[in-house]
Amino acid sequence: MIRLLLDLDGVLVRDKALNPFPDTSDFLNFLRRKGVPFKVVSNNSTKPPREMIESLKGKGIFLEEEKFVSPLSILPHYLRRNGIYRLFVIGTPNLKSYLEGGGFQVVENHAVQAVIIGQDRNLDFNKIKTATSAVFLSNAKILPVNLSRIVKDDDGLYFPGAGAIARMLVHACNYKEDVPNLGKPSEEFINYAIEDMPGEETYLVSDDIYTDLVGAKNLGIKTIFMTTGKYRKEELSKANFCPDFIFESLKDLRDFLETLPR
Repeated sequence: MIRLLLDLDGVLVRDKALNPFPDTSDFLNFLRRKGVPFKVVSNNSTKPPREMIESLKGKGIFLEEEKFVSPLSILPHYLRRNGIYRLFVIGTPNLKSYLEGGGFQVVENHAVQAVIIGQDRNLDFNKIKTATSAVFLSNAKILPVNLSRIVKDDDGLYFPGAGAIARMLVHACNYKEDVPNLGKPSEEFINYAIEDMPGEETYLVSDDIYTDLVGAKNLGIKTIFMTTGKYRKEELSKANFCPDFIFESLKDLRDFLETLPR
């Protein structure tokens, strides 16, 4: 039996407003009817998992909470395991409240143990200065919620992902430690996602060649590239990457799954 990890952005929803593709609900219902184990995975750092579930529900996508995994599902466990409690956060107010609710201290100065980096549409000079000073002066850890290089916005334009901001701090501060990847498709993320899932073979379905599919293939996971998101098929040759399968719609993916043995 196979199990599916379905990327949210670019596979099930078309934009940051979480507007679903026309065939998203039918596809998820098909998986339920056929008993195909699946989880929806996302590198979204703007909302905690429970709020994401509610936002998706408002768009007509109904998911049980245990069916959704994001880096924010993993981040609190990682911080506690490493004894990190005082934080400077580049991210949304929702992210800050989520961490404070988990028992962490979020402050607006550089005297911290770690700099948490999520998506922040109000990123400015002072935030970058505080983050840089935290790493350079306080030996703070650099902890992006994911290593996304680039993110497509709703207007079709692009901006640097959390991973790109983290790499900027690494370069500026001559940071020598490893920067962990708490997002997909890191080993920590994948193991967390499939921990309670039946099935022998994992398929990651994603529109992101560089962040998701290359990393997944390195872990021995089957890769399915969807052309419905931020990269066109022509990008594969630029990336020198060959996924296991390529589909142009969820209907095509459904037709493929119908051919697989249960």
